[in-house]
Amino acid sequence: MVYQKIQSLSEQFAKIHSQSFNQKNLKYSSEFILSLLKNPNISYIYKKNKGFCIFSCNEKEAEIITMAILPKFRNQGIGFLILKELEEILSEISCNTVFLEVASNNLIAIHLYDKLGFKTFGIRKNYYSISKNNKVNAILMKKII
Repeated sequence: MVYQKIQSLSEQFAKIHSQSFNQKNLKYSSEFILSLLKNPNISYIYKKNKGFCIFSCNEKEAEIITMAILPKFRNQGIGFLILKELEEILSEISCNTVFLEVASNNLIAIHLYDKLGFKTFGIRKNYYSISKNNKVNAILMKKII
C-alpha cells in the first residue's frame, strides 16, 4: 500500500515537473522521483495538483532537491507557502540551514528565494545545458533558519 502511494506520487510529481520546466534535460522522470521518495532521508511537501518540493535533511542541514509549481499556479503564493512550510518543518527538527541550486535563467524562482531571504553563496559555471550549445550557470543559495 505504501509503495503504491509513493509510486502514484512519483507519477504526479513527474507530470508537474515536466510541465514546469522547458528544458527536456531538466525534467525528472517518475522513476527518478520514485527513487528519491524511497530514500528515508528524503521528504516532500505537496500542494495537490499545484506543486511540490522534494528535500533531504540530515542533522543540521537540508537541501531542496527540486521544486516545481505548475505554470498556471505561479505568482499565486504556492511556492511561498511550500517554502514557509519547509522552514517550519526544519525548525521543528532543529535543522538550521537549507541549501538549493537554481538555474540562473529561472528568474521567477530566484525572485521567490530572494524574497524569502535566501542568499547566493556560489555559482557553478555553465552547469545546466539548455540546448546543445547553450548552457547557464547554477546559482547556489542558502538560508539560515
